[in-house]
Amino acid sequence: MEQSIGLGLAIFVQHGREQEAADFYSEAFEARQLKTHRIDGELAGVEMLIGGTRVSVAGANLLREEEPPYGGPFFPKAAGAVSMTILLTVSDIEVCFAQAIVAGAALRDRVKTDTEGRRVASLFDPFGHIWMLTEREMDTDKVPPDQLAAHRPSAPAIRA
Repeated sequence: MEQSIGLGLAIFVQHGREQEAADFYSEAFEARQLKTHRIDGELAGVEMLIGGTRVSVAGANLLREEEPPYGGPFFPKAAGAVSMTILLTVSDIEVCFAQAIVAGAALRDRVKTDTEGRRVASLFDPFGHIWMLTEREMDTDKVPPDQLAAHRPSAPAIRA
């Protein structure tokens, strides 16, 4: 029996900043805005596509903010005050990192090669979420040998 499972992501931001967040994700990560959701004429969320993943950018519910024991989700009140990170795999980490910084992201970790030999970096978006960037590994079977050396990452760091 074949099982079909889909996964989406909801990113909560401060109520009233939904469109600002959607615009940032479009500029920083080339997200496509699909449609908006309104409640009583007021913007409540923006449905987007980042790569092949559906992402909803939603404003935190003000009633839940006023009564925390009622439960979240809440928007981050400070950079990194989150319970998860968003992993984004990109073809060119330098370009994506630069786009995100220009769009308004803040540096968390510069682009580097990790202990597994992957190129990684991390950022805080302007809304407090952490984005972990990982560069997609090249399919070396499809890259001419003369170009392969130019794209090869530096040696991985040695574990202590």
